[in-house]
Amino acid sequence: MQRRGRNGISTTAAAIIIVILIIAVAAGVYFITSGSSTTSPTSSTTTSSTTGSLTTTTSSTSQSAIPTTFTYETAETPEYLDPGVSYFSYDYNIMQNVYEPLLWYNASCSTCIIDWLAQNYTVSSNQMTYSFTLRSGITFADGEQLNSSAVYFSLNRLLVMDGSTPVGHASQASWLLQQLLNTSLSTTVSGMGQTYGSSYVKAVLAENFVQITGPLTFNINVMNPSSAVPELLAGQWATILAPNYVMQHDLALWNTSSAGYTLPNAKLTGTTTNKINSYLQDLSSTCNAGSTQGGCGATYLNTSQQGSLAGTGPYVLTSNNVASNTITLTARQGYWGGPYSTPIAAKINTVVFKFVPDVTTREIDLQNAAKSGQAMAIDLPGTNLYDIADRNAWLNTNTLTSDISGVSLYGTFPFYGLTFDPFDTNVTSSLTGQYYKFQPFADLRLRTAFADSVNMTEVNVAVNNKVGTVAINVVPPGLPPTGAYNSGITPAYSFNPDQVQALLLAAMEKPLTSFKFTNGTAAPAGFFNNAFGCSALGSNGKCSSPIGQTVPLDVPSGDTFDTAVFTQIASVINNVSATYNMGLTVTVVPVPSGQLLENAFSVPTHYYMYALGWIDDYPWVIDFLTPMLAPNGAYTGADGWNLPQMATLNQQADAASAAGNIAGIITASNAMNTLANKEVMYLWTLYNVNFVTMTTNVQGFYFNPSLSTAAAGGVGPEYFATLY
Repeated sequence: MQRRGRNGISTTAAAIIIVILIIAVAAGVYFITSGSSTTSPTSSTTTSSTTGSLTTTTSSTSQSAIPTTFTYETAETPEYLDPGVSYFSYDYNIMQNVYEPLLWYNASCSTCIIDWLAQNYTVSSNQMTYSFTLRSGITFADGEQLNSSAVYFSLNRLLVMDGSTPVGHASQASWLLQQLLNTSLSTTVSGMGQTYGSSYVKAVLAENFVQITGPLTFNINVMNPSSAVPELLAGQWATILAPNYVMQHDLALWNTSSAGYTLPNAKLTGTTTNKINSYLQDLSSTCNAGSTQGGCGATYLNTSQQGSLAGTGPYVLTSNNVASNTITLTARQGYWGGPYSTPIAAKINTVVFKFVPDVTTREIDLQNAAKSGQAMAIDLPGTNLYDIADRNAWLNTNTLTSDISGVSLYGTFPFYGLTFDPFDTNVTSSLTGQYYKFQPFADLRLRTAFADSVNMTEVNVAVNNKVGTVAINVVPPGLPPTGAYNSGITPAYSFNPDQVQALLLAAMEKPLTSFKFTNGTAAPAGFFNNAFGCSALGSNGKCSSPIGQTVPLDVPSGDTFDTAVFTQIASVINNVSATYNMGLTVTVVPVPSGQLLENAFSVPTHYYMYALGWIDDYPWVIDFLTPMLAPNGAYTGADGWNLPQMATLNQQADAASAAGNIAGIITASNAMNTLANKEVMYLWTLYNVNFVTMTTNVQGFYFNPSLSTAAAGGVGPEYFATLY
């Protein structure tokens, strides 16, 4: 499966730009480049509350006065600010300051999940029941008490929403928890639309996902065991909301005449559980009805224009000015302090997220803020790194040093994403939908020749300002569980023009004759024809009457990095082809981003080779392996890949995850990576990194790749309660 309504993977796509254009699709996250430890508990153990303090990064210049206001100028605008609706990294950057989950990540340890709103929990031996106890005395910003009913409300609300927005279904994050349950009730996971209403809500509640056992105790019951349950419960989609606040505000919206809904429960009565269940019936009745014929009712928190008091976090969302794209957070008085021995207390009172689309304007504002003593961070694309950073220090010593007085650079920090260029088989025409006769990348020799044609290290430095490291397999460094990333699993290709020549000659003289369709069945003889050039060179060492073939490489318009990669491939391949008069021509074709996504994820795809990327839905290796390597995955299904051995290994990984066998997950994932590299399924490009650009009068920056879901390229800080 996979991710973010504008940041996640499965079937729906939407785009955003930081330095990377993220396309969320219900599972990891599709994105298009534009230039640039301890595992969680899985056995029957009790976890206790954590002590300690957050690890932070401080600037070298100490300031005596703590800023009262911190401004973050962004390259993004929010999509939805309702945790149950959003699936976009920019939204999460805001919401993690306002809303909190049961479990969260421990300081800068990206693999250490600790109890947060939960006091502790135990896991049954069959991995199907998680018994939680909540911390006592925690209140939401509106004054409601955190209790088991709030958990019941929040998580069942997410399930009933079924990944819906006011304009569609199955594009958002609900599937992340739905995969643990009856998957037929998930449009995203099952691929089948749901009939919303009373019967649907009853079926969802009958799953008994949240079973209240006391005021502060409850069980989480899963049907499909997974070792990643802690990671799934630590995500922003699983944050806990104030039930009364949300229900009252949503009903006020849905009861208006302009909404056009007929609610089964215009007023909520009875016990808390009865009110929640009635609210869920109302929610489902707004789906495909009234003003939302193709989606479900807009919620109050979607925009939070009047603010939100529904969270337990260190900040309150006080306003969202949609007209000016400005969001204001205010430090919350009475915040419970977090789980550490030293309580978290937001020291900067006001945080302002301000959308400033032009990078030059952001840079000027940052310099002016530094001169005047204001506190500010900006999104700085990697392509503009040297506007701030000393180029020689970065290239020669890997040190990010600011050239601007009063401005600090932090990083680089890896996040769980990578970019890559798929080699596609079973490619069809976008005009006719018919298969092309020529399927070059069904041939391992041609895949390897194209991969051998590019010096990725050179392109990374020359075009990407080294804001990333060259990728070697599908798993980014540090991705949980520990050991999933294996630096010993390296590609079967390297920059080698001599090898390119040998491979092209071999593929030309003895073309591939055996092909398979995406479903694994053999193509009839003659259905595909990979002939190009000639079967034997003439006495002059060239083809006399070559069969001509063209291979277009499709790249998102404005993507300078992948344009450089593809241009280098085209240059090397075309040079070899010209030397032997092979008739093989490689072209680089810019394609509008939306069109590229539409064509790339047609089944079968319409591209021989194209440029995309992936960001984790949740930090767990199987979130990368299944969509990108397993047969019928989000990428493999479109790209024409169906390796039976890969299916077996993926089943082994899933079985190990269900049994809580972390070592088994790592063994299977390493084997999948090894096979993918052997078959040259992809040309790996980069593991992307983040850096932070901020005025020096702010200290306490905190980074955790499991929380920092924004695309690469100079994003600002994302958790503000540690700043001072």
